[in-house]
Amino acid sequence: MPDDTALDGELVVWENDRLAFERRQQRQHRRSAAAVQAAVQWPAHFVAFDLLRLGTDRTGQPYQERREAMEELFTGQQLQPPWTLCPATTDPRQAAEWLQWSSVGMEGLVFKRLDQTYLPGWRAWRKYRNGTTQGRDSGWR
Repeated sequence: MPDDTALDGELVVWENDRLAFERRQQRQHRRSAAAVQAAVQWPAHFVAFDLLRLGTDRTGQPYQERREAMEELFTGQQLQPPWTLCPATTDPRQAAEWLQWSSVGMEGLVFKRLDQTYLPGWRAWRKYRNGTTQGRDSGWR
């Protein structure tokens, strides 16, 4: 990764072909040899959602430009797992298909405006939750 690069994303752990949030939490609380063992048993992947810096501050650029630069970064650096680029689409049919991913533990989709500058936190995007998530209501947040 080039110096002065910052990505917005999330660490995820897979277990039995599902996202295992409890395993990620267990890894966070281990130290020393137990931490090493947990990392071997439950390797983490970094899923990149957005590009904040790449040589310069990118947060003032529209999401579409940041996304294109992030895709170029992943391609140019030949990043592979554990680095993962979060999928993105503007096709409603593709998004509807992705909502079927709840079987792997994905709780929904995030929508960002293509012309939106980066704003930290959930204020800058909308999340559509699957109706099948663990006890949570589906709908916009």
